[in-house]
Amino acid sequence: MQTQALTLDNKADLSAPSVASVQASGLASPLLQPGGAVSGLLTGLVLDAWDEHAEGCERAVRIQSSDCTWKASVAASCLLVPELGDEVLFAPLDDGRAFVLAILTRKATEAQLDFPHGVRVASPAPVRLQSSQTLEITAADTSLATGALQVQAASAEATVAEATLVTRVLRSFGERLEQTFARLMGRFGSAQRMVSGDDETQAHNVRVCVEESSLTQAGTVTQLARDVVKIDAPQVHIS
Repeated sequence: MQTQALTLDNKADLSAPSVASVQASGLASPLLQPGGAVSGLLTGLVLDAWDEHAEGCERAVRIQSSDCTWKASVAASCLLVPELGDEVLFAPLDDGRAFVLAILTRKATEAQLDFPHGVRVASPAPVRLQSSQTLEITAADTSLATGALQVQAASAEATVAEATLVTRVLRSFGERLEQTFARLMGRFGSAQRMVSGDDETQAHNVRVCVEESSLTQAGTVTQLARDVVKIDAPQVHIS
């Protein structure tokens, strides 16, 4: 294979000839001819923005540039939603269309990312969401599937209208746990509770229903009643 060298003396013009001049000269047409070539990049201010479902683009804006007013669609790669007063970079095309490519400057307002057809974030490395103030997740339905879940919080508050918890093993460790329920109902196949310190229950009325047998083991058992202590059974054994 032979290589050719190009030597430039003083000045050289490397600009590509126009399509008309190429066809007039009888040379072959270029391999690639884009349907809408970019005529240049412009900047302008957003006058208003709206949603329109046309040509696969759902967002459009009206832009005031130095020479005139443009109507432009928002490029799919521009995820930041344009707002009134934003300075944007847009590109008019030769076919009459124009696309906003980026938001250059805007006032200190809350930014919004727009994914009209959904989004999926995938990474083989860890993904972190960090905020110095508040992190909110709002959705009609939320699903979480993970191999391991760790939650650390200085304080936590949960308000649930209806919840169903299905677990094989549930372990809870805490120095202090306070729970307030208007009504609590639990059904277990079997349950075991181990308390190393004191266990105290305070209630207006306490009722314990055991279907078969009940056993209380203690070094000392003390039962105190202000009025009456009743023991009712066909047989009572005291030894």
